[in-house]
Amino acid sequence: MKKLFYPKSVMVVGVSDTPTNLGRNIVENLDRFNFKGPIYLIGKEGGNLNSRKIYTRIDEIDASTDLVVFLIPAFSIPEALEVCGRKGIRYAVIESGGFSEFAEEHEELEKEILAIARKWQIRFVGPNCIGIINLENGLVVPFSPLDHKVIKAGNVSLVSQSGGIVNNIIRLFSCENIGFNKLISVGNKLNLDENDYLEFLISDPKTKTIGLYLESVSNGRRLMNLAESTQKPVIVLKSNTNKASNQIARFHTSALADDDELVSSALSQAGMHRVYTLNEMINSFKIFNLPLMKGPNLAILSRSGGRAVMSADAAYRYGFNMIPFSEDFFNHVRKKVRAGVIRMTNPLDLGDIFDLKFYIEVLERALREKEVDGVLFSHLYQPGVDMMATKNLIRSACNLSSRYQKPVALSLIADSNEWFMMKKTAEFPIFTEPDEALKALALSLRHYRNKFDSNFHSRNRYETF
Repeated sequence: MKKLFYPKSVMVVGVSDTPTNLGRNIVENLDRFNFKGPIYLIGKEGGNLNSRKIYTRIDEIDASTDLVVFLIPAFSIPEALEVCGRKGIRYAVIESGGFSEFAEEHEELEKEILAIARKWQIRFVGPNCIGIINLENGLVVPFSPLDHKVIKAGNVSLVSQSGGIVNNIIRLFSCENIGFNKLISVGNKLNLDENDYLEFLISDPKTKTIGLYLESVSNGRRLMNLAESTQKPVIVLKSNTNKASNQIARFHTSALADDDELVSSALSQAGMHRVYTLNEMINSFKIFNLPLMKGPNLAILSRSGGRAVMSADAAYRYGFNMIPFSEDFFNHVRKKVRAGVIRMTNPLDLGDIFDLKFYIEVLERALREKEVDGVLFSHLYQPGVDMMATKNLIRSACNLSSRYQKPVALSLIADSNEWFMMKKTAEFPIFTEPDEALKALALSLRHYRNKFDSNFHSRNRYETF
């Protein structure tokens, strides 16, 4: 699998110099993201694209190629794949649609492709997908143009049965200041399925957190065994859970629905984290970028009394304990109290203190509390007036969370003009609602207990999935 993601050379089949040609987008993405190896172009009309020759036949190219990307009519794939097999190409991405997701009679075409792949020992992604992305080496082969200026490298990798979801995730990553490493659109997963990619990502040193968007499960037992074998968080968004969604999913990627209650039980049993929306998935990626929550004891700091109350409700809802702070902690807070209206409790309302630098001291004191396992900091600020101090608070929360190896979930509401600026202030996640931050912290605690706390978790295998 490594050569699939780290090829030294790439061939793109289905290219022309026409501005609307989708194959040229693949080539230009590779250039935009600075893929270093040779790129060979194949198109029936020939010509040139951006100073590269477009060959009319695959066998015109004498050089060996590690990976071929197809974006040609479905009925042309068998012959093209046969030629690639004879040339020694062993990895392919078939982005073309028009297979069993389109019509059942096209299943014979899929069988033909599989037979050719077995004959030549070719492993391929797809068909009916937008391909793969590896930001480490600039291997970016989706057929839609991507902007390297807004895409950030990081340690999250995602496997998706939908190309549209990949595009959505890319945009959400950009909005939330989350970096990713590898994105894989699996399409019909005719040859390689989610388990093959999961196994690779588990072994991939650059991937810290793994996301799966699935409309069907190929081999539930293997999925469970793989998830149980790793300490990496595996976040699963499983859709296609009822008859209504099954109809569109069947056309979309030839996916078949599974028993949803059984799926949920199996995912949980194997230590995976099921989410139900893209927003939940993004929040999970955020929280796993922080140190894990190693216990249920939570400190809540808030600049708003109302948000402190909402935070306490959410903390109770997700099973956290709000333990009392020490007297030393409260004595330090009292130094800055102005009107004397702050009640010394957990949650702690900081609304009477207007020194944002002091908030950093309070946050550090909370993290130093022996019984505290993590902190929720709910912050409101005056646009313009507190902007620089708030940016310093975000950076400090990032540093303190790392130093004390305890998560600090920062919930922040900013002015619309400053919102994205605040999110890009530091390599640190920002949540909007306390509830979503605490729900994500609950996932972090569950992961720690499942994977690292042998005294808490005894695993029972689920045998019927």
